[in-house]
Amino acid sequence: MGPVSGKNVFITGCGTGIGRAIAKRLAKDGATLILTDKNETSVNSVLQEVQEISKTSVAYQMDVTDGASIEGMLKKVLSKFSHIDILVNNAGVSTENWFWKLTEEEWDFNMDINCKGVWRVSKYIAPHMIERKQGKIICTASMASKMGAPFQAHYAASKFGVLGLIQSMAKELAPYGITVNAVCPGMVKTGMQDREVQWEAELRGIADPENVRQEYIKSTPLGRLCMPEDVANVVAFLASPDSDFMTGQGINVTGGICMH
Repeated sequence: MGPVSGKNVFITGCGTGIGRAIAKRLAKDGATLILTDKNETSVNSVLQEVQEISKTSVAYQMDVTDGASIEGMLKKVLSKFSHIDILVNNAGVSTENWFWKLTEEEWDFNMDINCKGVWRVSKYIAPHMIERKQGKIICTASMASKMGAPFQAHYAASKFGVLGLIQSMAKELAPYGITVNAVCPGMVKTGMQDREVQWEAELRGIADPENVRQEYIKSTPLGRLCMPEDVANVVAFLASPDSDFMTGQGINVTGGICMH
């Protein structure tokens, strides 16, 4: 028996990186997982991994930018599982550019997935939690929710928006016994980071992108990159009964880069 045994957990963006680590950790902790991702191949690969310990878990393709896709998926899920105990809004993207060179497409791409996507999925699932007067909503925000960075004006704006959103949701949902919290990762070693160091190196005129990654490590007081599992461990805490008296919080997992 684990801390979330018997709980149905709906996760977005869990085909790779942080989402994959969250899925594996919550499966280990006893949850039945409803895994979703825009990439069907990736999410099915994660399902194969978690079914070794969570045999009733399922996976679906879903796009957080498409309300009809979310609503249709929820109908399937509720017909199979009857309820959702925990929602993990993890789907996210990034691009990098000088703010004055950003296109509206870049801006909208980050906003639509990182911030509006959290609202869209929560909008459809929260009423079912309200009806049951229980539930937990956990969102993957970012260190960029609390401090801006060069080349990430649009990304930071989207992630600042996530914290404002979860604080408002937390106050609205508290009377129904539903908590809403976020985890704020720092420099996480994922495929997304691989792309980001390439972009930043190009924008700064640095020949070797690995020099950018070394700068990330040097800027981290604990002296290493954040790993997806570091984030998953905090999500597991927020999913567990140990966090029942916490709501509206954005918890840093930054190795000491951000301390507020």
